[in-house]
Amino acid sequence: MKKSIFTFLLLGLLGHFFSSNTVFAAKLLPRFKQTGVKMTAGSGVGTSVRLRSDRKALLVYFSNVSKAKSVSYVLMYQTNGKEEGVGGSIDSAAGNSAQRVLDFGTCSAGVCRYHSNITQMTFEVTIDLPNGKKTLRRFRIRV
Repeated sequence: MKKSIFTFLLLGLLGHFFSSNTVFAAKLLPRFKQTGVKMTAGSGVGTSVRLRSDRKALLVYFSNVSKAKSVSYVLMYQTNGKEEGVGGSIDSAAGNSAQRVLDFGTCSAGVCRYHSNITQMTFEVTIDLPNGKKTLRRFRIRV
């Protein structure tokens, strides 16, 4: 009796876990390698993330954006003990692909001031699909 109750509870928890509306994926960017396109199961939207050659910005490429209802992203990191970050979104009606350059600092009137001592950098992409599901991709980045 106890064994069948335990099995029933375990199957219920596994069913809830696998029927969740959110899919998680994580990728650690190698220090000197470029990454390829990564797709999360069922989303069809590709995300390619790599460091710019001077290592002062993140280059992000999105493909198959038209398959999503909306795509948003957030870059977060710490510099000298202070939280910094940038976020944005991509209009899926604007086209099938998009790219973003996310500087690790601030730029104004053509002059950029880059942050130093960057730690704990993460990049997250949230994709809202037309069927109501969401996917979340997390990338940990070493600068």
